[in-house]
Amino acid sequence: MSKIIKYENITPDQVALIKSQIAVDATDDELKLFLHVANKSGLDPLARQIYFIKRGGKMTIMTAIDGFRAIADRTGQYIGSSDPVFEDNGSIPAKATVTVNKVVSGVVGNFTATARWDEYYPGKSQGFMWDKMPHTMLGKCAEALALRKAFPAQLSGLYTGDEMDQAQNDGKKDTTPPKEVNPTGGSEQLKEQLTEPEVSTTQYSLEVAQKELDEEFAFCDNETLRTTILNTLDDNKFIESEATEKTLVEFAQTFPANRARFQKLAHDRGNDWKENMPAKDWNALTKYMTVLDNIYQSAEKPPVEEVS
Repeated sequence: MSKIIKYENITPDQVALIKSQIAVDATDDELKLFLHVANKSGLDPLARQIYFIKRGGKMTIMTAIDGFRAIADRTGQYIGSSDPVFEDNGSIPAKATVTVNKVVSGVVGNFTATARWDEYYPGKSQGFMWDKMPHTMLGKCAEALALRKAFPAQLSGLYTGDEMDQAQNDGKKDTTPPKEVNPTGGSEQLKEQLTEPEVSTTQYSLEVAQKELDEEFAFCDNETLRTTILNTLDDNKFIESEATEKTLVEFAQTFPANRARFQKLAHDRGNDWKENMPAKDWNALTKYMTVLDNIYQSAEKPPVEEVS
């Protein structure tokens, strides 16, 4: 008889939901480990504070930057962090620096950390959000470094998804030695070398594709509103409710042009997703795109007038 494990921060109903919706491909041991880390850290998988990712048969546990902030806030010593300070290299930040403030023995201590672009940028295959919002992505990595530096006891061993993007890049580097090219008049050999087709090893995950679609759906200049919609979309993936639907429909009514944004993304990336994604994930993604489109269809319908 298997031992029943009880968690302080996760209910049995939540365990079942996490198993069916968050850690779908997890083995029993992987699920136990994921739940242990989530429970010990006090992070909520259903609120997307902590993620279960499995690629190539290997499990990775990632934490959202909001999860880092929540852990730091619970200590009662966290009093905020600075906006990232960037050193730019053209349109791309070369590095980002963030300072986290923490009360230590009644004195405010400053914990500063720097993230460098060439150490975190995951490349084109996994770098859609990095190419779209380079300062935001690198700034979050710097903040995670500074938070872990300020709160090592609470955050040791935890890493954000943004920090792990490069490590999770499925586009494996080609370690095959290059062919030697005859330098003395071997023009045909050189031409053949330069025109050899590249073999793509890119694999797209369902989570990454949904994240890209969510960003287009939630696009707006109001950062607070944008974050609210992204969180609501995450909630809607697991527990659809009238409240989440109402919030999303109202947003769709306010920003109707965003429908064209995520439709264009789906059109431009659809073939790549389909070819480089497991069939099960592709089917789930097409259903999700339909859900997003249905939200806009609901937003177009005139409100039903109540008959007195």
